[in-house]
Amino acid sequence: MKKVETGSNDAMSIEAPDRFWISDTISPEAKAKMETLVSYARAYQTNEAPAVTTEDWQARRQMREQMMEVFNAPLLEQLKPTIEAVELGGIPTLKVARHTPGTADNIILYVHGGGFTYLSARSSLKSAVLMAEATGYTVYSVDYTLAPEAKWDEITMQVITAYQALLKDGYEADGVGFFGDSAGGSIVTGSILRLRDMGVPMPAALLLHSPSTDLTGAGDTLATLALLDPGLEKEDALYRISQYAEPSDRKNPYASPAYGDYSGGFPPTLIQTGTREMLLSDSVRLCQAIRRDHGDATLDLYEGMPHVFPSLLDGTPEANMAYSRAVTFWREHFKPEP
Repeated sequence: MKKVETGSNDAMSIEAPDRFWISDTISPEAKAKMETLVSYARAYQTNEAPAVTTEDWQARRQMREQMMEVFNAPLLEQLKPTIEAVELGGIPTLKVARHTPGTADNIILYVHGGGFTYLSARSSLKSAVLMAEATGYTVYSVDYTLAPEAKWDEITMQVITAYQALLKDGYEADGVGFFGDSAGGSIVTGSILRLRDMGVPMPAALLLHSPSTDLTGAGDTLATLALLDPGLEKEDALYRISQYAEPSDRKNPYASPAYGDYSGGFPPTLIQTGTREMLLSDSVRLCQAIRRDHGDATLDLYEGMPHVFPSLLDGTPEANMAYSRAVTFWREHFKPEP
């Protein structure tokens, strides 16, 4: 615990919670894995100044790419997935399939997280590989241009272009699902709202892990859980969000899907998240917005779990349950297999 000034005239202070505290109500397996990750997080966090120049962004991206390569290596060695670099309508993409291919014709288009500014299809392979392994479906991971080099309008159009290329290649819309985590969840949801309004056939279903859906930083848990989130730091997250959209665009539903109009139709949506992340309200509000407009949305909530826990805490009972429910969800909403 540490002292935090309240800002009041009487100079009182309160005890700030330990953001790395781990609840006893999660599984022993998750607790053990969280302890390892917390040790890493304590050592990694540097309170560095925000990146400003192109050189700043590139240096930090390179560092994170190298870090994630090490982080992903054990899983890739264990599962030995098939990974192929392809282009979809000129958009670079990684085609990911499990070592023993499934027989399903259905596919998943994946958009990675990273706060809109970091990571790539290569460094986020763990999420794509785990989904391919769990489902047997081929996963196409979109290597979109990061912010601040590109904003929401260009990035969502890159995702739409990749999807349209799949349709042109002969895939049917009801055989394609979209998957996004964190910032990728925002990009996916905004892209689908946009392609719907363009008159493009909508995909079969949408799976989101811990989506960021409101670029304005509103939402109850942005205040109530910010000091208890072991994986995200509020000021850093808000700064990176600011690179994705100008202030005048931050309530545009294609950039902030929490403000979207879902009455024109929207695919069935499964949102999976945990109770230990400050973006919890983003998931709740998106689910409410879809349901408000009579859409099909399910909020699948997990006790004590942090941001993007299914891939972060893979192999734990909580992550296994999330993937099991995801598989059931896909099978319910994809076109029937021949």
